[in-house]
Amino acid sequence: MIPAEIRQRLLDPNGVRSVVPMAPGMSGAELFRCDGAQPLVLRCWPSGTPVDRVRQIHAVVVPLAKTCDRIAKYRAVAGSNQTFAIDGSGMIWDLATWMPGQPLGYDAPLESIGAGAAAIGEAHESLRRIASSHGSAPALTERIDRLKWLNQHLPSCFGANLGDRVHPSLVAPLEAARRQLQSNWTAVTPTIATDLRHWAARELPLQYVFRDVHREHLLFTSGSVSGIIDYDAIRIDTPATDLARWATSFAAFSTNPGQVIRQVLAGYLHERPLKDAFNGGSVDINSSTGIGIGSGFGPINLNAPTSDFRTLVLTIAESSLWISLANWVIWLVGQTRQFPDFQRVAERLSRLIESTDALPKR
Repeated sequence: MIPAEIRQRLLDPNGVRSVVPMAPGMSGAELFRCDGAQPLVLRCWPSGTPVDRVRQIHAVVVPLAKTCDRIAKYRAVAGSNQTFAIDGSGMIWDLATWMPGQPLGYDAPLESIGAGAAAIGEAHESLRRIASSHGSAPALTERIDRLKWLNQHLPSCFGANLGDRVHPSLVAPLEAARRQLQSNWTAVTPTIATDLRHWAARELPLQYVFRDVHREHLLFTSGSVSGIIDYDAIRIDTPATDLARWATSFAAFSTNPGQVIRQVLAGYLHERPLKDAFNGGSVDINSSTGIGIGSGFGPINLNAPTSDFRTLVLTIAESSLWISLANWVIWLVGQTRQFPDFQRVAERLSRLIESTDALPKR
């Protein structure tokens, strides 16, 4: 139910005549399609979301939307310049333009995946102008810390009885996920951790990035990207984080990771010179150097940055897939978390298993 104060402060001033709840996602936010003078989307942030965090996100998205027409524009609260409202119970609400289009299918062709990467590159250009710096990338240090935590907590989930812990529809995919981790986790994670530490010790270009720009968050109309949605995870980090997340969203990554990364970089670099993304130098998008995952590498070579950048993207992609699979097992088995759509969770587990199967087992 939408509080009367939110209707008065956000919906009524924007001519909203009808409000329809949307299917819940994984984040815990509530979304509503609003129709009136123009289509809008009303969002109620998950309970407990810090106000400062919402304020930080809006402070980035508002200027981004002025230079990138694929970004939703927030509507101001009546009588103020603020772009979100807090109701009497402390819940945070915002209202933004509805972005048209549909996400690509899981089996999308490489050409469409490259087009999505080009749109990410265009948005990155605008985000870089808001704030940029150099340093150790949070994406790397966070994954190093998460691997340590998972090494401590994952083993207790392997022998747990699933029957009284999870929904029946999740038993089979969880069993498969546990088998995948039991067979490979101790073999692959030491090398992944080593690769992450190598990159974490390097000073990289940093800027605001989406950090969760997966398949469902880019919308397409007539073959072109028409919208980028969901900005919850925006922070300062390496642009490679977004490219890794985007690339691993598709079935093609499960059959040929290197080919997908090359297509993603080709689209990305078409919109954004690599010197902006990775400190300058030459561009050789067809080079086969450095496409191996976790193959080891020396100091960053600024004369051949595509090779280094490609390796960084693949390193983040590989670590993210294994960490995500382990996270889901702990969330569902160890912490017995509940999610609104068991079918989507089962699908996510199955696709993570497919993707990690495509990675080298060391």
